[in-house]
Amino acid sequence: MRKYETILIANADLRDDEQTALIARYSGIVTGQKGILIKGDCWGKRKLAYVIKKQTRGIYILLEYAGAGAVVDELERNLKIDDRILKFMTILKEEGIDPVALEKELAELKQKKEDEKKAPPPAEGISPNPESDQPEKDAETAEPLNEDAVTAAKEEN
Repeated sequence: MRKYETILIANADLRDDEQTALIARYSGIVTGQKGILIKGDCWGKRKLAYVIKKQTRGIYILLEYAGAGAVVDELERNLKIDDRILKFMTILKEEGIDPVALEKELAELKQKKEDEKKAPPPAEGISPNPESDQPEKDAETAEPLNEDAVTAAKEEN
């Protein structure tokens, strides 16, 4: 199994719900081909470096996934057909991915995000890290520089 990243540029006229549907559609293609979707992210509307299909702006979308070569073939086949897609590029990021370890890692990340949402926010004035409130010991014991020593060092240079 390999890890891939596909960046696509969609037509800038798409509404937010159409962008979400677009990400969901291509994520479904990846999972339908027995791939593992790692991340589907919309980077937003940006100015293009050059005109593509008479468009100067586009919506950038990132899909990061793992799977066999058939996943990439099917995804790219669908991207070529879709008129809303201006351009796309698929990059091989890593080879020899263990699917079981990847699934476990994604489950742990999902659980961690859920735990962070459930945790109450820290009270005002109380630092989440108690060590950060304590001044550094080196700063307390450090002696201030002697002005005479500083000027003498400058004169020597």
